[in-house]
Amino acid sequence: MKDHQMDPKSYDRQDLRSFLTAFEADRPDKLVRIKEEVNLDYDTTAITFEFEKHGSPMLMFENVKESRFPVLMNMYGARDRFAAALGVPEDKLIERWANTDATPIAPEVLETGPVLDVVLTGDAVDLSYLPIMRHFVEDGGAYLTNAMFIAQDPETGVRNASFHRMQVNGKTRFGTSLHSRRHLWNYARKASAMGLKELPVVIVVGCHPLITFGSGLWKGPISTDEYEIAGGFLGEPLKVVQGVTGPIEIPAFAEIAIEGKLLLDADEDEGPFGEFTGYASERSTRNAVEVSSILHRKDAIYHTIIPGISDEHTMLLGVSQEARQLKSLRVQYPNVTAVHYPKSGTCLLHAYVAVKDPAPGEPSNIAMAAFGDNLSLKLVIVVDADVDVYDEEQVMWAVCTRFQADTDMDVIRNGMGAILDPSNRNGATAKLMIDATCKTRPYAKRHSLPADVTAAARKLVQSLV
Repeated sequence: MKDHQMDPKSYDRQDLRSFLTAFEADRPDKLVRIKEEVNLDYDTTAITFEFEKHGSPMLMFENVKESRFPVLMNMYGARDRFAAALGVPEDKLIERWANTDATPIAPEVLETGPVLDVVLTGDAVDLSYLPIMRHFVEDGGAYLTNAMFIAQDPETGVRNASFHRMQVNGKTRFGTSLHSRRHLWNYARKASAMGLKELPVVIVVGCHPLITFGSGLWKGPISTDEYEIAGGFLGEPLKVVQGVTGPIEIPAFAEIAIEGKLLLDADEDEGPFGEFTGYASERSTRNAVEVSSILHRKDAIYHTIIPGISDEHTMLLGVSQEARQLKSLRVQYPNVTAVHYPKSGTCLLHAYVAVKDPAPGEPSNIAMAAFGDNLSLKLVIVVDADVDVYDEEQVMWAVCTRFQADTDMDVIRNGMGAILDPSNRNGATAKLMIDATCKTRPYAKRHSLPADVTAAARKLVQSLV
């Protein structure tokens, strides 16, 4: 173990703890600190699910057995945290993200940084050093869930960031799955075709939300360097340091980083794992990561993401997808006003789309464009702009009063789907589009109240509850 020190500097926009401090000061009821002793396995997960019934606040577990670090959970369990990171009101979140044309900014390499406060290499590397926990009874083992993989294109060196589940399979070994079939999966295929047996990777655990948004959640062309996109979200170069045992630079202000190699020809046991669908998934690409170093800040915060169909897991899927799809649909259909991925559809498999004054047939075109844009989608409901797509009761009301099953729906019978959907047929799935827009104009008028009366009533009720 070696200790590295640096002069104290403040890059607040690149620091998870600075974000937490500011957020807690502004909304103290949204970050709950739990001082009671809890077990590492199951307890924190169960407590977080219970808090989902009470506003889904962030939780900081300060006394976790077998953990040398405090454990942060439910960081992304509600939209207010996404909005706070982007500096906008919650109702402007998706518009702001969709309109963030992040100009790529090259990262800045520092000589050292807080992530190098403590460096474990060689025989000191032991994954039991970290509070990696078992979340569900059905899980195949303890899982690192907040694992933002950083890898490089084996030909171009372009950096990609993506999230993948990681099961502890030994002192220095993870089993993992690249089931998303996205950029890292393509890197692995390309590297194998080049005759390579491994890819260097860095796994980042805990960073400022804007780095997560710009790197791990941003979806763009495979040729785009996502460290540069993170800089675009930050509005300044991402501060990085050189790797200790590998070639990939590491965000300097990350809480924890793990260096290693993704083994391309492994056939590693991995799973089952409680996935976003609410089921224990046994599907896996059966890859492995061999760990060469563990790096962390002296007083690191261990941030883990609650897996399964939790608020945090599904919100991470849904918010980024809503913003990306709103932007992509508007390229051809500028009258699309909103997109929502509801939790009832796991924030990935169902989408509600609002459109202003659609032309005949346009809702079907919009639904098909959405399916083509996101292979995981199974259901798209298109509604008029007067329907709040974030209010599922309103969406179902539109289906009830503006939809006829014999004329207003279509089925794609054999499309590519989410591999983790337990109902899929070897990766294929059926897709349903529902046009719940008004087909005739003028249509029956919705009942309403004067806006000033509604505002006064809201103010009165808020004073009484």
